[in-house]
Amino acid sequence: MKTSILLFQELVSGSVKDGNGQPLPGASIVEKGTANGTQSDFDGNFSLEVTNENATLVISYIGFAKKEIEVNGRTSFDIILEESAAGLDEVVVVGYGTQRKSDFTGALSSLKSDDLNPGTNVSVDQLLVGRAAGVQISQTSAEPGGGISIRVRGASSISAGNEPLYVIDGFPIDNSQGLSGSDPNTGMGTNVNPRNPLNTLNPQDVESIEILKDASATAIYGSRGANGVVLITTKKGSAQRLTVNYDESVGFQQVHNRINLLSASEYIDVINGIAVDNGNEPVFTQVDIQQIGAGTDWQDQIFRTAIIQNRNLSISGGSENSKFFVSLNQYNQDGVVKNTGIKKYIGRVNYESTLGNKVRMGLNLNTSHIKDKNSVDGVGFNYSSGPIFSALSYDPTEQVFDENGNFSESSQLTVNNPLSLVEGVLSENLTNRTLGNIYFQYEISNLLNAKLSFGSDRSNSRRDVYNSTLTVNGRAQGGVANVSTLERNSNLVEFTMNYNKKFGSESNLSVLAGATYQDFSVREFSGTIGGFPDDIIETNNLSLGDTGNDNLRSLKEENVLTSYLARFNYNLMDRYLFTATVRTDGSSRFGENNKFGYFPSAAFGWKLSNEVFVPDFFEELKLRASWGQTGNQEIGNYSSLLTFSSSTNAVFDNQPITTTRPSRISNPDLKWETTEQLNIGLDMSILKGRLRTSVDFFVKNTRDLLFDLPLPSASGFNSILSNVGKIQNKGFEALINSINVSSPDFMWTTAVNFSMIKNEVSDLGRIDEIPTGNIADIGNNAIIRRGEPLASYFGYEVTGIFQEGDDIANSPQPTAQPGFPIFRDADQDGTIDPDDQIILGDPFPDFTYGINNSFSYKGLTLDIFIQGQEGVELLNVNAIQSLYPGTFRLNRYAHQYLDRWTPQNTNTIWPSGTNPSSYGGGRVNSLVVEDASYIRLKSINISYQVPVDNIKFLSSLKLYLTGQNLLTITDYSGFDPEANSFGRNNTKVDYSSYPLASSWILGVNIGL
Repeated sequence: MKTSILLFQELVSGSVKDGNGQPLPGASIVEKGTANGTQSDFDGNFSLEVTNENATLVISYIGFAKKEIEVNGRTSFDIILEESAAGLDEVVVVGYGTQRKSDFTGALSSLKSDDLNPGTNVSVDQLLVGRAAGVQISQTSAEPGGGISIRVRGASSISAGNEPLYVIDGFPIDNSQGLSGSDPNTGMGTNVNPRNPLNTLNPQDVESIEILKDASATAIYGSRGANGVVLITTKKGSAQRLTVNYDESVGFQQVHNRINLLSASEYIDVINGIAVDNGNEPVFTQVDIQQIGAGTDWQDQIFRTAIIQNRNLSISGGSENSKFFVSLNQYNQDGVVKNTGIKKYIGRVNYESTLGNKVRMGLNLNTSHIKDKNSVDGVGFNYSSGPIFSALSYDPTEQVFDENGNFSESSQLTVNNPLSLVEGVLSENLTNRTLGNIYFQYEISNLLNAKLSFGSDRSNSRRDVYNSTLTVNGRAQGGVANVSTLERNSNLVEFTMNYNKKFGSESNLSVLAGATYQDFSVREFSGTIGGFPDDIIETNNLSLGDTGNDNLRSLKEENVLTSYLARFNYNLMDRYLFTATVRTDGSSRFGENNKFGYFPSAAFGWKLSNEVFVPDFFEELKLRASWGQTGNQEIGNYSSLLTFSSSTNAVFDNQPITTTRPSRISNPDLKWETTEQLNIGLDMSILKGRLRTSVDFFVKNTRDLLFDLPLPSASGFNSILSNVGKIQNKGFEALINSINVSSPDFMWTTAVNFSMIKNEVSDLGRIDEIPTGNIADIGNNAIIRRGEPLASYFGYEVTGIFQEGDDIANSPQPTAQPGFPIFRDADQDGTIDPDDQIILGDPFPDFTYGINNSFSYKGLTLDIFIQGQEGVELLNVNAIQSLYPGTFRLNRYAHQYLDRWTPQNTNTIWPSGTNPSSYGGGRVNSLVVEDASYIRLKSINISYQVPVDNIKFLSSLKLYLTGQNLLTITDYSGFDPEANSFGRNNTKVDYSSYPLASSWILGVNIGL
């Protein structure tokens, strides 16, 4: 039987034409599941020998919908293909519904599962990195499960959130950050890069992602749409046969880029050289040097090659009346820093069913269990830092262990042994989250239907941090433990009605109206205690600690959002498209006088390609214009109310009495930030879909900024949260898709996205500027100033190095010495003081881009994706610590100290290192605000679709190899030019950030 199948041959022939009967030369005709195929000739004719009596022919042609035809004993075919204009009839998800992409009047990026980043991604948002124009996505911490920051068309807020709204299968979720990885009460710095909330979703469940960018698209979400909206649609079942898919991958990761630090011998030479330059004896003698030997590479001690594993099983199927999709996911990623990593277990059920002739229901349910081993690195110095900071700072002449087998302690006791922080600190998070929604849709008539939806989001997290006696600070406190819990709950009720009516064959009216109610609650608890008899208990029995010196905190908050919405879409003669939207939101977060806000939008689209005066050369030529307003309510709860906090104890009748004091002044006029956006766009498709492009120009103005306005001290308060100021983002974005080569055996496609955005603070009310970005031992490093980009870096410009023979005494820095940096006297008053600080750069790129090339030959596919950014700066705090070590003997950036100024090496930008604490002029300067532009080979994916035609139990088999973050070309000296130790904050700094990892992953995908 098997032999007869292999020897079967049947010649089939026919023609391929379009709907007008015109032949389609070069159409692809392939026997499904094989590499056997041919092309139609100039007259559209073809012939092909099929190898299976049950063969199916797959016919495709650029600009036309793909068609499948079963041979079923036939030998002659007359095939008619329908025009699709390369996806013009594609349906995209929009707010509260779907719409044909060709009829959409707003600005959006639509990405299907094949368009997303390949490989094993820990979170859904990693799928988007570099893929969408106008959307800047950066992993603020490269730690497994670390934070992600997304900016859709720039940053629009100072104090309120800048992250987009996420809507998963129609459910707008609370994407607030979770617990951080450390706690200052344990002696470890607070990690402001908490876990990514979207870790609770399985990226392999995603069917499509739409990013709504302009006000016409986002106004339907009103007070939550100012920063864009990310619509995530998960996979659904189909009415076909039962389908089982299993995917397994395994790979390894290594630190992508290590910091070039001084080796032990280089460190000795530098320390001795500086000592001699200061007129002192060398610090290290020859005996010391012999005993030290090769010293210790502390990066080697804390970094490792890390394993990453992923298993995913999905089952889908159904009938005409019901469909289902079920998936289970196990994900395990070790971090490249020892004792860090993430383990995830995720389950999903999606179900749709028709109940009778009128009712349709659907259920989407996702549940997850996530265990994190956190990095404890914080934005702090010495004890407050973690192993990465210590590895960059610890003396390389020290050994890992002392003669007693304990972790060595340097005479520089302010910095812990890096390995002691890896092995001596427990930091774990456990998160359980269940997210689900159910809907019922009733067809009132052929024109009108109603939909009722219920949603629930339940998240419970616990963080355990224990700083043991293996660390210097932990030993000083007898071991110190912190346990924190966080509960987030959200409930949603939505009711919408849709009216759709066609007028003739080309005009259509669609009206949406509805109301929504969503409540949110947060409950937190944290307890810290030290003085344990033994480290073995860790956080499992806090009562064993010193209960006379504990620290407890608890919190409960609630807020409510009530909304009414309406949208009007009218398509006139399939040429003129009109959209109008309005949403009214009422929020408990704002003042009594401004509980409700109103957010309208309007858009117009003109399908020029359907006009008789436009050449047929254009399959699509559509002009879009939109205007609208959206809001931002992402501030803390109760911010408009008078609140109280604990105060000093009073004594009454010889008894201590706990007292409270006002901590916040009320503001009954507090209201939303409002973003007004104007967008003009053009969509074009030519050459039968071989070249498609979409360009947009936009101006985005945000007013009534929410930030703390300073108050006179006589008021008794430092500030009041107010609506003052304006920010503008304006720019250009483009998307180009091309099919460069198309043949039966080989295809080459290219996708390019490009964005250029300019950010500017246009008004701050009665204030001209606001210092920001404060870091311990460094101070403020950024400024919010009228006429400049938000959170621009602010400090002193270094124009050179003082040389021997310079007239230093008569300079603005009369106490300087040869080898000291020269600071520019910006105000030309003859003295270097704080008034000489200037803008040194900003954290916003001049432009960003992503380029993907896909090559396929028969069953073999190669995808290469490159992303980059230009014209952006990043403050390297580790470089500051290297320049200003004070009295500490710290390991330093090699390039700074090997090329430092000496009387013999005068042609350099780096100071001498002599008396660095006396350099003056502040720590933030142009030497440490570095160019963070880069070009990155983000991913390479090689896959092979194994022919399975003769394997009855398999429907597909694919083998793949994926490399991620393989090469970065940059002048930045830190681990990663995208890092931000401040997490989602607009102020970006690199302070011992978790290093980016390069990975190779091998996997197999099996379809049954």
